[in-house]
Amino acid sequence: MSASGIVGMVLDMRRCRLGPVLAGSVAVLAVGVVVAFQIVDDRRSPAAAPQGQVIGQPTCLAPDVLEAVIPIPVQSPEYLVDPLPPAGTIPESFQPTSVVVCEFLKFADDNSGAILRQTRRSGDLTRVVAELAQPSLDRPWFGECPTASTIPTPVVWLVDASGHGVRVAFPTGGACGHPLPEAYEEVMNLAVQDDQAHYLPSAL
Repeated sequence: MSASGIVGMVLDMRRCRLGPVLAGSVAVLAVGVVVAFQIVDDRRSPAAAPQGQVIGQPTCLAPDVLEAVIPIPVQSPEYLVDPLPPAGTIPESFQPTSVVVCEFLKFADDNSGAILRQTRRSGDLTRVVAELAQPSLDRPWFGECPTASTIPTPVVWLVDASGHGVRVAFPTGGACGHPLPEAYEEVMNLAVQDDQAHYLPSAL
């Protein structure tokens, strides 16, 4: 056999050996891509909110609420031994008749603290409950968080006829996973029955 024939035979043998190796490598790579894609895709899905818990009386001044609402650390006039339940879905047996909204209003003029606005609102809560029950949306693959989304989300309590309250979670969506505006808009469309402003000194 000529030298060229021997070389060709050797190359053919290498191809035969490399073929299964390359096929196996491609298969492993494909599986890795699928797994990575699944992990990334799962991260786009928001975590399910827990069921909301009913407490004796809603509050806008508890440390948990102020931490969520005010963009700087402030001193709370309420001192709770136990933290409040997290925001969640509306329990099926809970029948709300009004809403309490806790929201950041502005910083004090002398920068010594912040002003929190507390409103009690009432009216037909059908659309409010319906919007709060909407599912959260998966985050898009691409997109940036708008500057306005850095504003703290108000804390909203649904209140029943006996004065008991449930802190509710808003459905979320968008690139940042921030609360969707529809539920909050329905809440703010309710008639204001009581409007208070609380000055909270800075804790810095």
